[in-house]
Amino acid sequence: SSGINAEYGDCQDAADDTNKHPLLRFHIKFSKLHLAVLLPSNYPEDSPAEIRITWCGLPSDSESIVTDKLKSILSDNMGECVVLNVMSELSEFLSDIDESQEPALPTETVKQHYSRLWYYAHHIYSREKRSHMMKWSKELCLSGFILPGKPGIICVEGSKESCKEFNSKVRSMNWQLLKLQHEESSLRKTKFVEFKELIFDVHGRANNHQDLGQFRNFLESQRLKDTFQILFNV
Repeated sequence: SSGINAEYGDCQDAADDTNKHPLLRFHIKFSKLHLAVLLPSNYPEDSPAEIRITWCGLPSDSESIVTDKLKSILSDNMGECVVLNVMSELSEFLSDIDESQEPALPTETVKQHYSRLWYYAHHIYSREKRSHMMKWSKELCLSGFILPGKPGIICVEGSKESCKEFNSKVRSMNWQLLKLQHEESSLRKTKFVEFKELIFDVHGRANNHQDLGQFRNFLESQRLKDTFQILFNV
């Protein structure tokens, strides 16, 4: 099965930002991989789709097969719409993997539940720490974000087991202050489609304080308004 999240806006992070075009940006979540898809405004006639893969537990030998399939589809369908073609091919391929590798499920369907952890840190400056957290989130198939600066906020969501492992890893690093400020469990779905860093307007003598008003607006846009009060005890 797969899930899709989409948004429409200006391309702010394209490789060539000298010629920005509106684009459709969306994520497709499969059981063992995620696709980040960018469709330029002149797609498909003049510009092909950009598709990036994030692996989530797919066997290494299957990763190369998926990569080759994706390259083949894109090269064989230049100038044509390919997204549905990609989804169909990958769905069929992943179904074959699931049937060959996973044991039969019990008669009663097991519902997936998710956890979400919220951390408050005195500060998050270290590029090394931030790099580690980005790497762990990818390995554990977690979504969420890091808000670097002073103070710093970390949010991770995913399976209970993956969140528990991330908690162990993040606490193994040296912190001046790191508190698990809030924990949500038995969630029916996640809020975020990927794990990333949030960057808002900065201020302060060292330019290390992010605009918490903008951060609060971001949480409200995700229907997480009450979490701001929990994180900052206001």
